[in-house]
Amino acid sequence: MGKVPPRPGGRPNNSAGNKTAVPPRPSTKTGGASGSRGSAGRANSRLSARQIEEHRHRRNINAALGAAGVVVVVVIVIIAISLTGTTKKPKPAAGSVSGQYDIPASTVAKVEGVPVKALVAAAAAVPRSAWSAAKAGDAVPPQALPVGNKALMDGTKPQILYIAAEYCPFCAAQRWALVMALSKFGTFSGLRGTSSSPTDVYASTPTFSFYNSTFTSKYLSFVAVETENNAGAKLQDLTKAQTSLLNKWDVPPYVGSAQQSGSIPFLYMSGKYLMIGSQYDAGALSGMQFARAADYLTSGSNVTSKGADAAAGYLVGDICALTHGRPASVCSQLPKSLVGITTSSHSTTKGSETTPNKPAKGS
Repeated sequence: MGKVPPRPGGRPNNSAGNKTAVPPRPSTKTGGASGSRGSAGRANSRLSARQIEEHRHRRNINAALGAAGVVVVVVIVIIAISLTGTTKKPKPAAGSVSGQYDIPASTVAKVEGVPVKALVAAAAAVPRSAWSAAKAGDAVPPQALPVGNKALMDGTKPQILYIAAEYCPFCAAQRWALVMALSKFGTFSGLRGTSSSPTDVYASTPTFSFYNSTFTSKYLSFVAVETENNAGAKLQDLTKAQTSLLNKWDVPPYVGSAQQSGSIPFLYMSGKYLMIGSQYDAGALSGMQFARAADYLTSGSNVTSKGADAAAGYLVGDICALTHGRPASVCSQLPKSLVGITTSSHSTTKGSETTPNKPAKGS
């Protein structure tokens, strides 16, 4: 704030003596020598009034400058704090999760665009006798669940439930086949890329992440639960109903032993079909960049791509059974031998991983 201005100047001496006197008020009259006050008195009176007004004006200016100075200081302090990093950091954008990354729409379209006829041809080419073989190209279909088991529905639509984790390399393999198959029945949005754990078997297998993605279809519902990211941090929790399904079906005889209970990936297809583990061997993808893996898997020229195509072909066949042949543009391309195709053996899995938190026994 500015200094308070001095009071108006010294009082004039009275012509009659040495004592000071209060200056007379300014006259409102313009009288000459014959007026009640002399011309010198009028001049002094006008000068004092003007000085008072000037001092008031200076005080107003100083006060305004002082206030403006405070504002400038506050702004400078705010800028300085932000530059030194002492303010609260902004939250990451929604859906921004460690280990996930954006992928070009054209790359997603390449995987979704593998034609139905290619999937059907690959599935039909695998002999049933090879379903128990541990070969990369010999993909297997899901298991059959008991006849009469209650259907899992989302309103009037059959629901497919997928439970997995991003650190799991077998889950990574299964997502490629799921995207190939499900895209024939609906539309994905929000798919991102990720990779399996760099310290697990088939380290850093590139794959899609279903976390924060959506699937829209007139024929079925798809629900994906990614429990953890590839560093083991929690992403999603299972609902009570989903936990109940896992506890009931992710156990022998649907897995090989009690030690394998709670294995992932877990694919529950509306109460009719079940796949625990990966349908094919995708170990060749370990360490690949996502774009290269997409090219490799959609080429149809190597055992891994043939395995992914066949796995997706089996899924399409089972989904067509669930949707009662809809859409016809897809399901009419399948031979009867592939509609509702299943196996009854748990040994068909090409790899699964036991979750750290197994479901409670007897739940």
